Amino acid sequence: RRGASGRDLVAAVAIGNELSSRVGSVAPGEMHRRGFHPTGIFAPFGTAWLAGFLERSTADQMRHAAGIVGSLASGLIQCWADGTQTKFLHPGWAAMSGIVATGLSRGGVTGPAEIFEGRFGLFESHLQDGNSDRDLDRLTRGLGSTWDSLDASFKPFPAAHVIHPYIDALLRLKERSALVPGAVRRITCRVAPYIVGIVCEPAAEKRRPATDSQGRVSLQYTLAEAFALGRLGRTSYSEQSLRDPQILGLADRVAYEVDESLPGPGQFKGVVRVELGDGTSLEEIEEHNRGSRENPLSEADIVAKFRENVDGAIAPDHADRLVEAVLSAERLDDASAITGLTVANG
Repeated sequence: RRGASGRDLVAAVAIGNELSSRVGSVAPGEMHRRGFHPTGIFAPFGTAWLAGFLERSTADQMRHAAGIVGSLASGLIQCWADGTQTKFLHPGWAAMSGIVATGLSRGGVTGPAEIFEGRFGLFESHLQDGNSDRDLDRLTRGLGSTWDSLDASFKPFPAAHVIHPYIDALLRLKERSALVPGAVRRITCRVAPYIVGIVCEPAAEKRRPATDSQGRVSLQYTLAEAFALGRLGRTSYSEQSLRDPQILGLADRVAYEVDESLPGPGQFKGVVRVELGDGTSLEEIEEHNRGSRENPLSEADIVAKFRENVDGAIAPDHADRLVEAVLSAERLDDASAITGLTVANG
């Protein structure tokens, strides 16, 4: 609508990612612990600044947009309890909220200036028990010179991010030692305390997820399916897999041990030990999750994930054109060359 260039688009995405990351870094892990989905809570702010940049909003308009979007930021994870699908709405709702807030601010609607630090602001309202550590200086410290979003991780697997290092460690053990499910007596994961309530407990629910949504936040089930099938991708967590006796039997043999020495949310580290029926014990450590800054995915890895995700939705030659447009975004005179490709299948 604004005739933005590809360079403008890249800059807008960089701004949105950076500010979402900074809002999320004020109190790492605290939202999850209280039943909120961080994407739904933090990403609306980044999107509001992204949209404000593209709309060329004034500083006052951007400030009001941030205040407005604070009332639109939402994302409860009660859906984890029964396996329903509302978590999947949160990224799109966050994007829409930021765009709407920007439009409202440009139309003269006002929003509170102290949306983060105020007595009824984001953190005081959502972290009311007084047991959270928060650092509001994270919002602005080094802003414009230090890019915290460069430390954000891509996700190679369609599962809760904290499970990723365990998946890779287990699949390496499986391949290296040619392991089969029947030979495994027990799989034990050493986990940081903060992930227990997210992906480990309640154990009965995690071992028998009712739906794909519930499976994606289960350490026990996810490792069982990944080990049994040798992969985890777009077609995982199918109804057939969720009822597969071999996978479920293996899920019953996945356990966890809390290890206080493991790092917090700033580093996803996984330690997996596989005990075989003959008494052999094998251990593998993933120091940094694949996709992190320390263990990055290649451009080819990311493109391959995109192609897998759109397989069956858009034609391969159309996917090729979209990949080419995105990878050359900075050289485009008109960013709608990308957005047009996302809604057409010509």
